[in-house]
Amino acid sequence: MSEWIKGAFNASDYILRDIIDNVPTTALTYPTNDPIEHARISQLIEKKRQTLPYSNGVGLNDNKCIMTHTPAEVGFDASQREWCYVPMKNPKLDTYVSNMFMSNIGEMMVIQTRKFPDNKGLAGLGLNLSFFSQWVKKVHIGRGGVVAILDRHFNLLARQPESPQALGKKAGSPILEQFMTSQLKNQSFSHTSPLDGTGRLYNIRKVDNLPFVVIVGLANTDWLASWYKQVAISIFITALLWLMGWFILRHYQDILEQKSELEEISNKDQLTGLYNRHMLSKTLEKEYHRAKRMQGTFEVIILDIDNFKQVNDTYGHNVGDVVLQELALLMKKSIRLSDTLGRWGGEEFLIIAPIKDHQNRSSMAENLRTKIEAYNFTTVHTITASFGVTRYQEGDCINSLIKRADDALYDVKKQGRN
Repeated sequence: MSEWIKGAFNASDYILRDIIDNVPTTALTYPTNDPIEHARISQLIEKKRQTLPYSNGVGLNDNKCIMTHTPAEVGFDASQREWCYVPMKNPKLDTYVSNMFMSNIGEMMVIQTRKFPDNKGLAGLGLNLSFFSQWVKKVHIGRGGVVAILDRHFNLLARQPESPQALGKKAGSPILEQFMTSQLKNQSFSHTSPLDGTGRLYNIRKVDNLPFVVIVGLANTDWLASWYKQVAISIFITALLWLMGWFILRHYQDILEQKSELEEISNKDQLTGLYNRHMLSKTLEKEYHRAKRMQGTFEVIILDIDNFKQVNDTYGHNVGDVVLQELALLMKKSIRLSDTLGRWGGEEFLIIAPIKDHQNRSSMAENLRTKIEAYNFTTVHTITASFGVTRYQEGDCINSLIKRADDALYDVKKQGRN
């Protein structure tokens, strides 16, 4: 709960930072010299406030704590309010969260403020007690348990089970008072509640850098009953663990198979079933480092279907997809097991072919070119492809290698394709 509350105030502080970034300090004047600009800023800060649930007010003050923008009372002197005079009198404080107080309209609330640069004013957000009630409602610790939030003045901000008549009233005790003045962050103790007379085991914790204390109390009747159940539960858990172990062993192989399938999916192009660009990039990097380490080489072939846009425009994208699938299958049957084939993007494919220095693999591209040209594709019957071929050379990087293949492909396209 402490972390929830801290996170919520971090969120509201982001809103205050946003307001400060969008409001010039020259606008922090009362009375205003520019009613139109004043109305614009008032609408702006109200719009920002509405993004935060449970906030019930927003306002701006000048460096003397005079309210310059607020849906409530513009011109109100807040110099006696804790949320204004504490940060304004302390140059080291950029942001401040107040203890609970009663507002001008008779509503119990807390205010979070953040200073404008150079101490020229404040932006503040008001939060009603419903803000705190949302957290205690999320926790259930038994029939007789209690969860509460107090401020550093011992004002009760929220309680579960609900006790509306107690909200805003002092709920202190000698133990709490001693805890508040100590350096302890949390403390446990047994105590009988002054509100309902129930004996409980309590833990109290200060919320870091905020004036709040979270109290969790487990009723004696609940935790004793729970303790008696532990033996039976332990036996049950032991048997359950044995059963779970059996199921884990039984399904271990299934999990490994599913993992393998997921890895396969993440590396494959959905349409063609070939490797995708991500997997091709990994293979390129692997081959690059191998060639660099072993002073070897490998070949990179980029091929692009000629006039593929005309296929899509003439026959539709479904036919274009079939062409890509048939081409992928044709190429897959035409390369070696040691070669890596994948879809580079769109109608472009890439082949990575490990070779030895004395091997001449450039004929692979010509072999594929003639096979593609001769193949009878569904509906479109004939297509051609253009190829860019290069080989790793000492001093190359992956980008230079790909660029050289791309440039070769581009030259072929200019010369008439195929």
